Amino acid sequence: MKKIALILFSTLLLTACSNTQNNQPKSSSSKSSTTTSKNTVKTSSKPNLNKKYPGFKLAMIPTVFQGTWYQTDRYSKTARKFIITKHTIMDSVVYQKTDPNLNLNHRSEKNNKVYAGDASMVSFENKNGSQWLRARGFLDTVDIIYITGTFKGNQCLYLAYSSGDIHSAMFKDKKAALKYRKYDFSKITNPLN
Repeated sequence: MKKIALILFSTLLLTACSNTQNNQPKSSSSKSSTTTSKNTVKTSSKPNLNKKYPGFKLAMIPTVFQGTWYQTDRYSKTARKFIITKHTIMDSVVYQKTDPNLNLNHRSEKNNKVYAGDASMVSFENKNGSQWLRARGFLDTVDIIYITGTFKGNQCLYLAYSSGDIHSAMFKDKKAALKYRKYDFSKITNPLN
């Protein structure tokens, strides 16, 4: 079940075009609280920042990426929140690789047991005057890249796949996200413009 949840989470990160709220399943080590109101039960889980993974350490995301961002797609009439904190991207806790010799294989049963959960590995780069945050699940093969920039005067994070080709953007301003929801961001080759 966790493998399916991890694949679904990765797919949502890669497309950045889902029309539904991000409902991450609770990991077994997460604390959860349940509140009941009339006929509705809400369950919220808090990411476990204390979980350890061999060959990784808890990462600290630079402040330029942190905060509430808004994303949408050409078919949406509302913008969705995308939250990045000091140690999480949405509900996924982020880690940096400390063992350069560690090779993870998504086909390995052992790796799937050890590295399962709501966690991602990240790395940071400065490229062409922009800051890049690369993120992917431990056993995924494709990165999603968040690139700092501005689009028509609006602060944004461009979204790209492993190759660096931009396919979308998230904005600090909800109105900007809605205004540019139909824009073809694949036209952007230099995110500083």
